[in-house]
Amino acid sequence: MRLKFIMPAVVSAALAGTAFGTAGTAVAGTPGAARPAETAKVAAADCVSAWAQENVKIRKERKLNSTAVGLFTKDAKTCILAKGTGQSYDLCNRSGNDWYKITFRGNTGWIPASCGMREV
Repeated sequence: MRLKFIMPAVVSAALAGTAFGTAGTAVAGTPGAARPAETAKVAAADCVSAWAQENVKIRKERKLNSTAVGLFTKDAKTCILAKGTGQSYDLCNRSGNDWYKITFRGNTGWIPASCGMREV
């Protein structure tokens, strides 16, 4: 007989959990919650793009012999996350020691700045 009384309480708790987060605050989809499209527009406006002049390896560290974590393909674009100095290089018809941190196709790492032309 007790099971009849417990079941409505379990269903009510489950339904209440879909409308509120663990701390009792409203979840996304309610007024005042951040909308993904608006967030993407703001992020795109703040993005300084890197454009790949040729295929270039995305490196784990700012060194030419560092482990490659991906490939930034020719004519691709992505946002520059950070800028730093590292090992000197002579690549993409230029020399320097500036590196850009990027994420491309899920791979985050560093590319020589001379190979990832900066676009504003």
